[in-house]
Amino acid sequence: MHTQTETITSPSGPMGVYVVRPEGEGPFPVIVSFHHGPGLEQGSKDTMAMLAEWGYYVISHDRYHRDVEWYVMGGRSDEDMQQMFGLIMGTDEGKVSEDLGAVLDYVAADSAASDGPMGCIGYCIGARSVLVTIGERGEQFRAGVALHPSFCTTDGDDSPHLVVPSYTGSLYVGFGSADTMQPASDNGPLIDFTNALDKGEADIHDGADHGFGVLGPSYHQAAGDASYERAKVMFARELQS
Repeated sequence: MHTQTETITSPSGPMGVYVVRPEGEGPFPVIVSFHHGPGLEQGSKDTMAMLAEWGYYVISHDRYHRDVEWYVMGGRSDEDMQQMFGLIMGTDEGKVSEDLGAVLDYVAADSAASDGPMGCIGYCIGARSVLVTIGERGEQFRAGVALHPSFCTTDGDDSPHLVVPSYTGSLYVGFGSADTMQPASDNGPLIDFTNALDKGEADIHDGADHGFGVLGPSYHQAAGDASYERAKVMFARELQS
């Protein structure tokens, strides 16, 4: 695999991007990966590499670049948790959408990246970004995968789940039955809307906890394998046809 870390220009200043893709000139279909709350740690990079092995150009940006460069959660103390949630709540989807525009400008200038339909995948708070992205750019992002989603079903008029019924691409949403941080029971409308799509599927994986889709200590083999099997099918259908 070819990997590269770059600093690009965003409307809010310098922003890091991390790319992993197959060796060779390409072009390879693009998947944008929205990392989870704890940052783009090694497990997230390994997960991106797994997707790249399927033949994709996978890119993630530094979600918290306005506050700290390439933040990675250092532990699970109260102070660590407070810092992470502060970063999460301080980076709203308007900022993520702004950053995505800079990512897309970067990708458009890279000859290794295909200019065809794109996919996106997100974990935890990154899953929320997936839903917002398919709502704003659904014609460009034809496949979305949201694993152990956070803050995706709310009482607000701008709740991310409300974009799902109008989406015409492929969407997969995966929850863990043991996830008490963002339980599936709090996301009934998102699950129902996803399953009602012509090319949508939502699963609740037995025994899986929050974080089950990121390679590393929290990875749940059965839930992860099943989720990526579905993701692989959807990405191939929408991005490689």
